[in-house]
Amino acid sequence: MLLSELEPVLPITVARDGQFRSLGFVDHDADELLVAVYEGRYLDRLQKPNISCVITSERLVDRIPSRLGLVIDTDPKTRFYTIHDYLCRHTDFYGPSMVSRIAESARVHPASYVAPANVEIGPGTMTEPNATILERTRIGADVIIRAGTVVGAEGFGAVRLSDRQVHVRHGGSVELADQVQILSNCTIVRATFGGATTIGRETIVNAQSYVAHNVRIGKRCRIAAGVIIAGSAQIGDDVWIGPNAVISNSVRIGDGASVTLGAVVIRDVAPGERVSGHFAISHRRFLEFLARSRYDDGG
Repeated sequence: MLLSELEPVLPITVARDGQFRSLGFVDHDADELLVAVYEGRYLDRLQKPNISCVITSERLVDRIPSRLGLVIDTDPKTRFYTIHDYLCRHTDFYGPSMVSRIAESARVHPASYVAPANVEIGPGTMTEPNATILERTRIGADVIIRAGTVVGAEGFGAVRLSDRQVHVRHGGSVELADQVQILSNCTIVRATFGGATTIGRETIVNAQSYVAHNVRIGKRCRIAAGVIIAGSAQIGDDVWIGPNAVISNSVRIGDGASVTLGAVVIRDVAPGERVSGHFAISHRRFLEFLARSRYDDGG
């Protein structure tokens, strides 16, 4: 889509036309990305080759690379979300609508709900009572969705725009690869600005876990009960995440890493690393800290 195509329908000023195929934040990796920049500290990230267009204010215009399509606005943040909302409501920018397709060999429980549009369920997949499969969900073969789980949910999108708070519509999707298991009462949120929240082959997500928008989880991971994975986190293959752990937004966890129970992870975790604690640090350092700080019985 060209920026100029939006001028007839939205109150925007296109200073330099450009093409975009996705919306998102400056740290997202989607191709031909339209972003909003309203603080100078993000300007250096506009050098990323996947960014093609930017919405910014008059005071930052002179610092925008000339290769980028450009919209100038007094409130770039509000304009960015206005464009996103328009694309969600009135266009097929985030994908055309289709009638839901369920493989003949899939076993969808009569008490499950499957949205009538924009759902694909592969062969051998099973859903239990009160499982809910919402729009923009693609489920592979031999997947298990246990009772009470919601796949394709609208996520937490509260954003302050000027003097008001709005909820950001989620225009993306959820993709569950073959042989994924989502146990009871989990929530898997669809991506916000197109693209997909993805869970890789043979990964198991235990009960009452929450996987937020744009998260990517690799193959054969084990996500224990009560885990919260915040938006845009990336989890590698063969990762263990223990009960009630919290993974902060945009954190990357490498292949084969281990997050112990109750850990709060706010930084990237290297492949094979084991982390513990609040906030999570190397598991060995955590044990050393406990050994140094343990209390005696007062004797």
